[in-house]
Amino acid sequence: MTESRAKAESSRPSCMPSTARQGPVIIVDDETCHAMLAEGIIDELRPGFPVHILTSGEDLIAYLLGEDLYRDRSQYPYPSLVLLDLNMPKMDGFEVLQWLKTQPKHAAIPVVVLTGVAGISGQVTRACQMGASSFLPKPVQRPDVTCVLSLLGILI
Repeated sequence: MTESRAKAESSRPSCMPSTARQGPVIIVDDETCHAMLAEGIIDELRPGFPVHILTSGEDLIAYLLGEDLYRDRSQYPYPSLVLLDLNMPKMDGFEVLQWLKTQPKHAAIPVVVLTGVAGISGQVTRACQMGASSFLPKPVQRPDVTCVLSLLGILI
């Protein structure tokens, strides 16, 4: 192992859940067509990898807390990655990201922000400052998803 690789590996957070590469990808987007596009790309890249689509920040929080519909962890296991749309009604992606990063149990989940082209620079900067792992412009494209999933260890 090279010295730079050893440094990179030692700097990874040790609080990542043990299901990091096995848990599903959660896509949170109120626009179903965008979520289904991302799901399709993930399925092309890693056939059969579990993906759950949620339509609101409130649903993601309920999922992570194992509340209501999401109580059964065998059906709704802890996620390895969250793809989070920023522009959603009620609770936007920034509010969700802020909640996630203040919850010790959930703060280590990698979050990739999904955002439209308008105002992307400011949104990306703000999301990264709040703890987002990366971002993808919408609509998502296969090369971008491939890169992010590879970097986060989802693609082997």
